Amino acid sequence: MRGGISRLEIALSRVDGAPVRARARLYPRGPWHPLVPTQRIKVRATLHLLDGKANPGEASAFERYRRRGLIYGGSFDARGMLVLSEPTAWARWAHVHRSALAAAVTPLAPGADAAHLYLALAAGLRADLGDAVEEGFARSGLAHVLSVSGLHVAALGVAARALIRWLWVQLPVRRLRRIEARTAALPLSLLAVWGYTLFTGAEVPAVRSAIMTTLLFCGAALLRRSDPLNALSVAGVLVLALEPAAVADLSAQLSMLSAAALILLGPWVRELVPVPRPDPSTQTGLVLWLTRAREAAVATLCASAAVVATTAPLIAAAFERLSVMGLISNVVCLPLCAGAAVLAASGAGLFMAAPALALPVLWLGAWSCQLLLWASHLFASLPLAALSVSAPPAVAIAAWLVGLLLVATVPGRWRLLGAAAVFGGALLWAAPRVEGARGVDVTFLAVGHGDAIVVSSLGHHALIDGGGTPGGADTGARFVVPFLKRKRVDALDLVVLSHAHPDHALGLATVMRKVPSPRLWLPAGVQRGPLVNALLETLPEVSEVEAGSAGFSLGEARLEVLGPPRDRILLESENDRSVVLKVRHGEISFLLTGDIEEAAEETLQPGEVTVVKAPHHGSRTSSSRALVERVRPRFVVFCVGRGNRFGFPNREVVERWEGVGARCYRTDLDGAITFHSDGREVTVETFKEEGGAWRAARPAPVGR
Repeated sequence: MRGGISRLEIALSRVDGAPVRARARLYPRGPWHPLVPTQRIKVRATLHLLDGKANPGEASAFERYRRRGLIYGGSFDARGMLVLSEPTAWARWAHVHRSALAAAVTPLAPGADAAHLYLALAAGLRADLGDAVEEGFARSGLAHVLSVSGLHVAALGVAARALIRWLWVQLPVRRLRRIEARTAALPLSLLAVWGYTLFTGAEVPAVRSAIMTTLLFCGAALLRRSDPLNALSVAGVLVLALEPAAVADLSAQLSMLSAAALILLGPWVRELVPVPRPDPSTQTGLVLWLTRAREAAVATLCASAAVVATTAPLIAAAFERLSVMGLISNVVCLPLCAGAAVLAASGAGLFMAAPALALPVLWLGAWSCQLLLWASHLFASLPLAALSVSAPPAVAIAAWLVGLLLVATVPGRWRLLGAAAVFGGALLWAAPRVEGARGVDVTFLAVGHGDAIVVSSLGHHALIDGGGTPGGADTGARFVVPFLKRKRVDALDLVVLSHAHPDHALGLATVMRKVPSPRLWLPAGVQRGPLVNALLETLPEVSEVEAGSAGFSLGEARLEVLGPPRDRILLESENDRSVVLKVRHGEISFLLTGDIEEAAEETLQPGEVTVVKAPHHGSRTSSSRALVERVRPRFVVFCVGRGNRFGFPNREVVERWEGVGARCYRTDLDGAITFHSDGREVTVETFKEEGGAWRAARPAPVGR
């Protein structure tokens, strides 16, 4: 449950009688009885494919879901749910104890977020962590803290082993003390490690760490020299044998790479730092203690740098951003992270054995989580906490990782070759971001049911509308700003609000706060209200424009104002008073129509154009036959949301545009749609391929 809304993640076995192997995220409607993992149910649900990224730069968890087989979403009427089986004994036991632990921790925690973080660490219950918490930890470079990973398992194993060894030495029974302490500590410490791993859900990173911990502890108990690299290799083979799909799971990839970086690259990075190590033969007392503390900080910094450098391309490929702050935050917060993990695991174990005795440990654990929350907020708020970057191509990732491997493991010329490979990977990574090509790009972003259009030429940029959904996600922060950052747009030359409706205006305020613009165009006569006032707070130069107002030069493009008309007394609708722009570039032109309908269309005389943004999202009250015949475009774009309740675009409107030879695109199916003009010809690129199937199913356009 998150935000008071229940959600089920289920493994599908049959859909409409056909066997399938996939997962779905379902939301029950109406009252229902909560289920326990491993139960089998039968429901009548409406399924839809989960949306992946629709725009360059957009953050999306779809790839992570897809690797786990989670590809469907939907809802069902809970009253028709049929429970087919009871949960397994283990699942029932774990569910009961997790619920009891949650009930005990919540009143002890200083806040709801601290309680949720503690439960995520102690029992793997991550569902109640809010988006703001996850975003803060991601920006601060501490995202690995939120899920049970190798750090938590290793910290618990080391702490449990040390505590048991100390207690064993203190035993008054001499016969028991004849057994070597490290041997006696082995079964109990491994019991703690594997009990914690299983209780928290046995995620792949935790299993990998538990296997490595088992091998290393067994080696120590047998007085054999332990090799972490061998342990990592064995853990990798066993994990793949147990869960072959882990090879494509990002969390598993990052876990293995992080462990390899700590083993191979971390020591090499430490050798590069000109800080002397502690020397007990010449240092004593406070001086030795301070030197060891300094060494611990330097070693942690080197380990953090090794992990960040190794995992950077994979993180950039998945999320198109990097947390620079992770280098520092991990050094500062590592003791706190390890302490919180140990307190969470030990508190959960003690609670199951003796609930009353566990309360002080639960209280300390909850407060350690609160300290972690404060630390993440602090580091996330610092400048350059996270940088938007482009996703590197696969060849760049391969060159980067192979180069680091050579640098860390081989001497001489091979090391130089590794450094060259890393440098080459960095160049390939940066290549997609090199700009400066001549021409004009017009991109229609997929922001759901709304408009957001970016016009770019020679390093100059204009934004028309910003999308928006009342009570929904901030389209400016979610779609527009990441796209602009992905394109390295730090400032806009012009922002235009076509008209003051939420699906065009809500996202603009966020964009103008994060990517400033010196000038804002509003439709002449627009009523001042919350939507417009939010834009005026960004303090740009404001102009109200209408047909005949002075245009604007943007690189090689020229923006002309065709609407609203000067004589608009008969135009009662806010839609019909939209700003209408014509973008010219040589022989190529774009008509951006806002949400005008038939009354305003009658006032337009744009001539034939190359690309048209379909008025009012393709509603049946717009795209009149007269307008279609006047402009006769080669391409038409419908800015619509997937499954929108209005049924846009209207089928007859689509056929009307196709009837004059236009090729139609839709942001709900195609994602972001970019047209590139060289002044004589125009090419089109869609971010997604799904729209191609929609067009292939349409009759071939006639005419041009």
